[in-house]
Amino acid sequence: MHGPMTTAEALAVARLRQWCCDRLQLASARTCDYRRVGWQQRQDRQFDSRLVRVIDFGRVLASLDADEQTALVLAYRDRERFPAIAQMLHCSVRKVAYLIPAARRKLAAALDKLNLL
Repeated sequence: MHGPMTTAEALAVARLRQWCCDRLQLASARTCDYRRVGWQQRQDRQFDSRLVRVIDFGRVLASLDADEQTALVLAYRDRERFPAIAQMLHCSVRKVAYLIPAARRKLAAALDKLNLL
């Protein structure tokens, strides 16, 4: 879709998609099974680890420029094509073609630096 990716970039894209899924589940309170029959040990660790992943990834994503954040989310979460992304960012398709791989590399480097890949 956007040219060849390094392993770190592919992991960064996987983390982006996981972040979107985790955020959605946290927002809708579907992270834990609240239906209980009798007493059961609560699974706090699963919820807490998901929350920490979402917060950590959100910080790294926020460190990118606004256009880079938007382009990555539109490309990998919403699966938009270059012309649609260019229209939303008010730029040329060519700029988007350069912006997405550069943003992907920056995201992968930032995640790798914090050991979040």
